[in-house]
Amino acid sequence: MSPVRGPLQSGGSTYDEFGYEASPTHNGLKHNNLRFFRVVAESVGIQGPTGGVVITAAILAGIAGGGTALVQVIAAVAMGFVAYAFVLFSRGFNSSGSVYGFTGAAVGPRFGFLSAIALMMVYVNFAGGVYASTADEAQPFFATLGLHLPWQVFALGTFLLVMAFAYLNIRFSSILVLIFEGVSILFVVVACIIITVKGGYHHHALSLAPFRAQGLKESAVALGVVYAFSVFSGFEGAATLGEESQAPKKTIPKAIMISLIVVAVYEIGVAAVIQNAFPSTQALAASPIPLVSITDTYVTAWLGDAINLGAILSSFGAALACVIAASRMLFALSRDGFGPRLLQRTGRSSGAPIGALAAIGGVSLLMLIGFIWEKQANTAVADILTYGADLIIAAYILAVLAALVFTIRSHAPLYRRAILLVGLAILGYVVKETFLPLPEGAYRWDAIGAAATLIVGLVLPSLVPRLRQGIAESKLLGVGAQTLLGVNTNGHSSSEAASTP
Repeated sequence: MSPVRGPLQSGGSTYDEFGYEASPTHNGLKHNNLRFFRVVAESVGIQGPTGGVVITAAILAGIAGGGTALVQVIAAVAMGFVAYAFVLFSRGFNSSGSVYGFTGAAVGPRFGFLSAIALMMVYVNFAGGVYASTADEAQPFFATLGLHLPWQVFALGTFLLVMAFAYLNIRFSSILVLIFEGVSILFVVVACIIITVKGGYHHHALSLAPFRAQGLKESAVALGVVYAFSVFSGFEGAATLGEESQAPKKTIPKAIMISLIVVAVYEIGVAAVIQNAFPSTQALAASPIPLVSITDTYVTAWLGDAINLGAILSSFGAALACVIAASRMLFALSRDGFGPRLLQRTGRSSGAPIGALAAIGGVSLLMLIGFIWEKQANTAVADILTYGADLIIAAYILAVLAALVFTIRSHAPLYRRAILLVGLAILGYVVKETFLPLPEGAYRWDAIGAAATLIVGLVLPSLVPRLRQGIAESKLLGVGAQTLLGVNTNGHSSSEAASTP
């Protein structure tokens, strides 16, 4: 049984399709508000492909010593196994809670809460880090225009603009993300076509060297895959729009897969062009902004500046998409007793979860302020985002585990379980390469912080009776269990419940 999309009337009160009553402070998110491309914008926006593609090839060249495109191909295929878990769930059930709704329905309320806390904090952390990365890209761009300001000014300005746009109707903010990323991708594609036509370095633009493993060490490739894995994360962001999209069971699975495929092809193709345009992988690894550098060399300086601007827009869109996703998840959790009731407040005209947005914005700002005294923006970016990169591995493991339980409980075909087991094996490999041994310096504290977040997510329901009761009696999880598994909140099948007097 699928939930009816739209408000329901009962006894003079208005309820949404998940059974939550409307009130002066909770009018609900706007249903049937987003068409397919606006939903895709959320997933692509969180990935922020142009903001990353400017420098990814150089980082991979430094890690693996070459084969930059090959490393990303391996990572993209691996990420596809993880995406399969989200596709399985989103074909059957969707809500603003994303993983909270479907993992909680499939495994249990506490598991769903832990999954939600992990993924929500990833989005909050990514937002704080991307404020700094936007500043890192904006500072040299505006310097060419004669505006010399500390990176902290650009970062705080990015935060203020993100919050202003996030409070608007999501139809506007989502199309803004789509336009920003579309313009950015267009600049990059044009530059790559020209560079390829001109032949790149020594006219080797069509060389397959970026796809070859020759000379690469297995350990180096493994580290490169771990990094590239983080490049593609965020494809699941569309799942947070489950209550606002049109035909979510069709729209969201397609958005998840298409966003991953499009970003993967884009990242891999650009990495290949960049590597072939440099005289050596050593020179590529030493370049701070390789895509801009080769555009200046092979095309024209103004297009290099345009790509830099595109990277700024892409990063801004990523921060906006992260805030939007995190606020939807917090809104869903607040309906089940997490935090003050203020978090349930929604805007009457925009439908945005304004209470949750204020909280998410505040925490993301704290993420930035914790490292705002760094002299270089790129140092702050690395320190902030490593925590989220560590935590998202755990969030993906929880999602794939829940999907495996779901396939068992729903008696799904064996091949689905096999696919998910491969996904778990890949994630286990990523964990091994990332945390064994624990990284040194500040990165060790990021790993410890991610572990502490998981512990908080585990114990918080036991410490807060209102939350414990709220998630145990969650209307959202009840509807999810009935939709995905055909059971009611007491664990009986729908047919059993119907026959019980």
